[in-house]
Amino acid sequence: MEIIGYIGFLILVFFAVMWTIGIRLKLDLGVPTIIGALFFMISVIVLGLGGYNKLHSYWLIVVGFALVPLLGFIGGYFRPIFEIFRLISSIYSGIIRIGIPKEKIKAAQDLDLKQQIEEFSSKMEKKKQDKNK
Repeated sequence: MEIIGYIGFLILVFFAVMWTIGIRLKLDLGVPTIIGALFFMISVIVLGLGGYNKLHSYWLIVVGFALVPLLGFIGGYFRPIFEIFRLISSIYSGIIRIGIPKEKIKAAQDLDLKQQIEEFSSKMEKKKQDKNK
């Protein structure tokens, strides 16, 4: 059983490292994804240093993946609570992105926003055309 726990822990470490690298490489990530990466990282640290049973890593992986859409929902409907997560994600991503110029990060975020607006606009235009038919 202990070996299965360590396999789960290695999977958890893999997700923590990959998501953290993703924050550094993909500069336009949203708050839910950054909080998910932070959750995985904190889980690895707590399980690794706390001496807890590594089998806990399996439910932590599931919670980590469920956290991302849940935070998207919170962001849409509970704005004041979401601002706390926005602050935490800003601090964590700032630490992870040390050495990357702020202008480069801002440019990537602006480009992503522009693409989202264009996608939304094209969807609305298509809906309008379908409605007129």
